[in-house]
Amino acid sequence: MADDKEAKKVLLGQAKALGLDVDGRWAIETLAQKVLDAQEAKTASETQAIKEASDTWVYMLRDGFAVEDEKLRTGGTFQVPECIAKRWYKAGVARPAD
Repeated sequence: MADDKEAKKVLLGQAKALGLDVDGRWAIETLAQKVLDAQEAKTASETQAIKEASDTWVYMLRDGFAVEDEKLRTGGTFQVPECIAKRWYKAGVARPAD
């Protein structure tokens, strides 16, 4: 029972951080699914925003991730947002594509 209370407390915190309206009658399983769905939607939205902002071509010197779950491999040329490109240049992950 203590584990259920702790799990619900954690899930409620995650739901609040995601801006979900929580129904107090939801079971832990329902709350967990709602949190998971909201996290996936947030990730998809962020990924789409990054792809839309991609305006700078880079040549990868090392593998990197501009968005979650999409590895950009060493030796490839890819389009990423300028802010990511600048960080990668400074870190030695990429150089401007010529």
